[in-house]
Amino acid sequence: MSEIKLAKYLQLALFSAVVLGGYLLENLGIAYVSEGGSPVVKIHLYAYILLALFGLLVLSRGMAASVAELGQLASIWWWSFIALSAVIVYGLATQGTSGMAYMVNTFLAPLLLLVLLAQLSHSQLQRILVLLAYLLLFNSLLAVGEYVLNTRIVSVEFDSFAFFRSTALMTHPLNNALITVALALLLCSYTRLPAFAYIGLVILALFAFGGRAALALFCLGALVCAVPALWRFLTRGVAVDRRYLAVLMMLGYFAFIAFIVVLIESGITERIASKMYIDHSATARLDVFYLLEQLSPKEWVFGASASLMAAIEFYIDISVIENYLVGWIFNFGLIGAVPLFIAAFLPLGYFFYHGNLVSRTAIGVFMIVGVTNNSLTTKTPVLLLLYCALFCALKLQQKAQQSTRAQGASHACAT
Repeated sequence: MSEIKLAKYLQLALFSAVVLGGYLLENLGIAYVSEGGSPVVKIHLYAYILLALFGLLVLSRGMAASVAELGQLASIWWWSFIALSAVIVYGLATQGTSGMAYMVNTFLAPLLLLVLLAQLSHSQLQRILVLLAYLLLFNSLLAVGEYVLNTRIVSVEFDSFAFFRSTALMTHPLNNALITVALALLLCSYTRLPAFAYIGLVILALFAFGGRAALALFCLGALVCAVPALWRFLTRGVAVDRRYLAVLMMLGYFAFIAFIVVLIESGITERIASKMYIDHSATARLDVFYLLEQLSPKEWVFGASASLMAAIEFYIDISVIENYLVGWIFNFGLIGAVPLFIAAFLPLGYFFYHGNLVSRTAIGVFMIVGVTNNSLTTKTPVLLLLYCALFCALKLQQKAQQSTRAQGASHACAT
């Protein structure tokens, strides 16, 4: 398969991961998130595409050679793949095929994507980042539009909230918020919009999703990323065309006014402004640790019993464990939770170590916001999209560094 065809299929997989959310599939008659139905339809289209592409790649080049294209990341990938394989085997032995679609969609597909991305050129990786940036922008605009119109484009199947919260394309509001804060800092410079306008729209979307922790941490992360550029501007200045600067300042002025008008007139801040205290939703994220006290030594190792799983609401007043770490321990025990943690976060450790300030901030925000909801205990494309953005950004960063060093070496030789 040619590189261009591979890139187009990967773009299709990423497009489907964002656009074909779980509840949209349910509305189309596909039992993706509801109980029952064929196990075949529980695996998302993007996972099928990636599995097929990875299989073709392995058949043509061999698995070792394909993974070797990852370079320094290859050893990390193998450890993650082995750890995930162990969890899948353990899950099959203890729970059968139940929950295997969760493993494939949420964890296996992102690992396969890394190998496939490693086969692409820098120009193709750039195009994928542009696609992701516009998809996230569209989802954010959709969220704001839903809030302003007080309606959703996709029918949802969870309990109603005291305040309207947008769901856009990616199912639950908190899943939307997690994906948005994980990606926005990495992607804000890959559209024709100025980065500040992109960030402003994302902040409005986070208000629409109603994620308090996500909003606060994203604003803090954006500030951290902006400080170095602001410091350079104040101390050394920036070489820029005056007409371009004037247009940018004018756009910034009108964008700021529009941002304030939407904040005030749309009522988009009402949900978060009225919840600036430790309410029941917030205490549920603290009470969840009380569940760990109910585990017996055997349950700590192998996972909670069926009777304890059924009594979750009795202990914390809600039926959902709003913390993926506790959820993993309850579902798999430490014997499954530890290798699952390795499989999911070892690649993120690599990207954090080798990435720039923006990548590190995005990972930090994702890690903290992630523990405030249960998105990672459901079928979600958040790791798929985050791995993709981090890998592409790192490759482009390394290319830019190599070009800078080459220019410096040629200049030194010339002098």
